[in-house]
Order: sequence, then structure tokens, then C-alpha cells
Amino acid sequence: MGLLAWLRRHDLGLLPATDTHLAPEIDPEEDHFDGLYLGQAVQGHLNWKKRLKAIIVEGQQDDVDIASVAVDDQCALGQWLHGRAKGRYGHLPEYARLRKMHAEFHLAAAQVLLSSRNAQREEAEKLLRGPFSALSDQVQLELVRFYAAARPN
Repeated sequence: MGLLAWLRRHDLGLLPATDTHLAPEIDPEEDHFDGLYLGQAVQGHLNWKKRLKAIIVEGQQDDVDIASVAVDDQCALGQWLHGRAKGRYGHLPEYARLRKMHAEFHLAAAQVLLSSRNAQREEAEKLLRGPFSALSDQVQLELVRFYAAARPN
């Protein structure tokens, strides 16, 4: 399934059906883009939202290193952005926006974890529902925008 179809199926509210600028036709085989599996990158970040919610709301124990979460070059998307993509697409404004949002996403995730560990559950929930969720959505949107700008015609 193409990236945009995947996003629509998961009803993230990021892609209006009538917005043709953000909705290029994507062939199902194009989920792999220049060394990155786009659906997996998006799913990995969605999984963080679920994991943080389980830690905060359900009291699930975690052994996550907050410092590792705060850096944006450890996940598959971050490694790709700091590696292969930087050399090939670093000149694109869409790349710069995606990289910036991705870094802010990781900092927000670390802040949620830090608040949770400091027994500030209400603050952690507030951060999870607010800045973290907004940045999660923004990373996905910027990934789609980047893909639309960078993909071969």
C-alpha cells in the first residue's frame, strides 16, 4: 500500500482528500524510497505514542534511556535523515522542515518520559496530548511533503 493510502487508512486527519498538492499518486511499490521504508518510519513514530501512553496512563514499567530518546538519529528515520538523505536531499526546504520536526518530536518524547519518571503524571499526560501529539502529526505530514518534493517524477 502506498504511503498516502496508508495514512488515509489510519485516518490521521493529515491528508484532505481534495488536497492534490499533498496527494501525489504513489505506486504501492514506492513505499521504499531511496533506502527508507516510509510506512515503517511512520508506524515507528506512531508506536511511540502508544508506548508513552502505556507508560503514563497504564503505569507500564519502562527501561527506556531518556537521553537516547532525545536524540533524533537513533531511529530508522533519523539514521536515514542524518545519513543518506542529507547528502541527496539536504538542499530541499522540505528536508530541512522534516529534520527539524523530527528532532523536536524526539525532544518532546523525552520530555514526556522525564515528567513521567519524576512522578508528574498530569504534566506527562498534558505533554503527551499536546506538544508530543502535535509534533507526531507534524512529522508525518512533513514526511509526506518531503516525499512529494523529493520523489522522482
